[in-house]
Amino acid sequence: MLLKADPSATEGTRERILDAALDLFGERGLTGTTVRDIAKRAAVNVAAISYHFGGKEELYRAVASSIADHLLARVGERAVSAINAQPKSPEAALAALETLLETVLDAIVGPPEMRRVARFMLREQMQPTAAFDVIYGSLSRLHVAACRLLAAASGSEPETAEIRVRAFMLVGQILVLRVAEAAVQRRLDIDAYDDAFMESAKTLLKENVRAIVAASRESQP
Repeated sequence: MLLKADPSATEGTRERILDAALDLFGERGLTGTTVRDIAKRAAVNVAAISYHFGGKEELYRAVASSIADHLLARVGERAVSAINAQPKSPEAALAALETLLETVLDAIVGPPEMRRVARFMLREQMQPTAAFDVIYGSLSRLHVAACRLLAAASGSEPETAEIRVRAFMLVGQILVLRVAEAAVQRRLDIDAYDDAFMESAKTLLKENVRAIVAASRESQP
């Protein structure tokens, strides 16, 4: 759904509607977007939206569900072992945490089409709707995994306030590259996130992960 749909596909109409809705909801929000806007952008009639989704609110939740499924699939394909890891040593936990965060970086920052997703998700963070729980469900699974691995790497309990905040800060350094893309690229004088940038970002990410783990270890009683 996050890539432009193939009109010849069996569910081409449904996918085109989801694509158009993702763009318009991200640009204008739920209240600022009409069903007619979406139908026009998707090149379908209004009845097609009612047929496939029922109404605007249902379509909005369907977009949120599609985003959540897509993110988990992209991350899970490569990082399922890290997400489910039961590390036997702090070093193994640190390696699994680095793998998880590197995969999140690839999934969120690498593909240019993810800026469309970022617009939608940022609106949900600033002005949550009933769809927030759908997105939160996926993000919280990744955050819980990050907390568990960070705690195992630093000798802490996984659900302390400190570990949860540290985990958010770890993920936040990835998210800022996407949500602040225009500022980042202007400051770096680049036009896009190319392979060289991504490799450099991964190196710096690992350095930051190790620094945060070291600080967390030092803070333990």
